[in-house]
Amino acid sequence: MKRAMTLATGLAVGYVAGAHAGRERYEQIKRKAHDISQQPTVADARASLREHATSATKTVADKVTDVASGLVHKIHGPGEEEPAVAAINSTSVLPGTATGGYPSV
Repeated sequence: MKRAMTLATGLAVGYVAGAHAGRERYEQIKRKAHDISQQPTVADARASLREHATSATKTVADKVTDVASGLVHKIHGPGEEEPAVAAINSTSVLPGTATGGYPSV
């Protein structure tokens, strides 16, 4: 019985010490990641990526609109346009635009 209590006590102390050490390491990694994210090089890369994503989003949206218009013309003929496609062609659906209703990226 004494051995079981000693073993249980040792396991409990080891668990508590390990959990504490793990938390300290987690906080250390978290601080380092924050420090790296605040460096000017990383901020510039983040801004560049945001610009490329915005440009790519606009390009894709334009292509989707063109394909949708082409499909409508194939289905209904060149003189007719569905109201939904007309609405897409007349408004912007890009994130960050005033009419799109999405937050800026």
